[in-house]
Amino acid sequence: MSEADFIPATMMTQHPDSASRYVPVRDEAVEAIDALTPQPIGLGLEEVMVDYEGKLTPYHQTAEIALGLLERGQVPGRDILVTPRVPSATKETAFHQLMALMSVIESNYQLAAAGSDGAIREVIVPMVETAAELVDVRRRIQDVIELGHKEFGIPSDPDAVQVIPLIEEVPELLGAGRMLGQYLERAAAAGYKVSRLRIMLGRSDSAMIYGLVPSALAVKIAISDCCALGREKEIDVMPIYGGGVLPFRGHVSLENLGRLAEEYAGIRTVTVQSGLRYDCGGAATRQVAIQAHECLRGKSPLAYSAGERDEIAALIGLFTIPYLESFTELLPVVVPISDVIPRQRDRLARKSAVGYARAAAEPAKLAAEIANASVAARVAAAPTLEAASLPRAISFTGALYAIGLPPEFIGTGRGLATVARELGDDGVGRLLSIYPGLKVDLAQAARFANMATAAMHLPGKLMSQLSEDFREVSARLGIEAGPASAEDQRYHVLLETVQPLLRQLVAGGDEWAGEVADRDLVTEWICRLGRLRGSLG
Repeated sequence: MSEADFIPATMMTQHPDSASRYVPVRDEAVEAIDALTPQPIGLGLEEVMVDYEGKLTPYHQTAEIALGLLERGQVPGRDILVTPRVPSATKETAFHQLMALMSVIESNYQLAAAGSDGAIREVIVPMVETAAELVDVRRRIQDVIELGHKEFGIPSDPDAVQVIPLIEEVPELLGAGRMLGQYLERAAAAGYKVSRLRIMLGRSDSAMIYGLVPSALAVKIAISDCCALGREKEIDVMPIYGGGVLPFRGHVSLENLGRLAEEYAGIRTVTVQSGLRYDCGGAATRQVAIQAHECLRGKSPLAYSAGERDEIAALIGLFTIPYLESFTELLPVVVPISDVIPRQRDRLARKSAVGYARAAAEPAKLAAEIANASVAARVAAAPTLEAASLPRAISFTGALYAIGLPPEFIGTGRGLATVARELGDDGVGRLLSIYPGLKVDLAQAARFANMATAAMHLPGKLMSQLSEDFREVSARLGIEAGPASAEDQRYHVLLETVQPLLRQLVAGGDEWAGEVADRDLVTEWICRLGRLRGSLG
């Protein structure tokens, strides 16, 4: 197998979504090397995303991982892949991005000096919105390669390192095929070659900002559009499914892996985040590594006609409207709770001078992607926020689970009711034929739902909306909220026990005069709840 043919089925990431383990940055190189070491010694994963986005990752970590794997007989670029996620030049700074790109060039220089023909050949570019951003990264890659050539004599090949765009929001997912087509045109005009096109489709931020159903459906459209572009341009397009264990963030678990591969047919790689590796455990992770090869290979990608695509885009709009209606009411409550969620990696703080928050929803941008004029007009008028002050998706998800409100349900019941009212029962059936895993996703989340504990934190208007969501999901899909086993009963006892202290902690904020031991107890109970459900957030 040539280097160009190697497509990993699993990508280890450094997401801080484990409730079982805090991983300091100094341990991340060993963590990655162990994860990519073949079984039975290691986990047998095939790619690591070395994360520089919004994170305190040392400059030398890329080389440390690449050389450490080489010492174990794993050649980067041939047997496994080392793929840094560089910072966004628009959300962070171009200086931070250049530093991460320099670490790639240095790693390749050190691999060559060690006598290896291995190399790092791709970088992930997060929060991509335009083709111009990708071409800008290609230009910076060329600049650092030329500097390396001048200083160290490395080959002056501007195409040696390719880019993997990470698309993270619903409007951008709906326009992913168009954006990639523009990138291919602009890259060619600038003299850059594109040897293959991997694209990462993010489930976390798209769900946090627009809701569960819009996120899932938008990823499906992105797979269809991007793979259609690949066929048209005769270039290999290989989607990466970026998700965590909990359904809201993608439902990448051992039990759900087979369904995931069918649901999102065409994905070639799935992310294996910290929650799966530590909370679900090493044995489950090893099985995911084995079964991903069997599940992901040989499936024809999703392919929607123009009419089907318009239908799905309209469904996205119908579910986005109630989600945003509640989201604006929910955010003032969830932000202080999210700040209590333990930080399990050395990420930049959301409020720091060098950190950044996620952008809020943009209904007008989404409306422009919806052909149904009536739905598009209602989406454009949907409520949203003025300030870009959102927490990270893991903290957001963990905060809502911590009060008994799985975010999978927000807007979903009211969306189902709207579909039934406007399209009839056939409309709900049509949705389930497009997204058959919706019942599985909601049933998994329902085990951890507790409206009584959620009501301790949420205002009456919001509770009325959420109660409607749960009623409609129950009536139309037959899914009831609450524990489904003795293990779930234990979960709910812990959930109910922690609420008084959690309320006091959040209400007091930084000025809370409670004992440090009480704060630590809240954190520990939040982690215990996360371990029981398989992920912190």
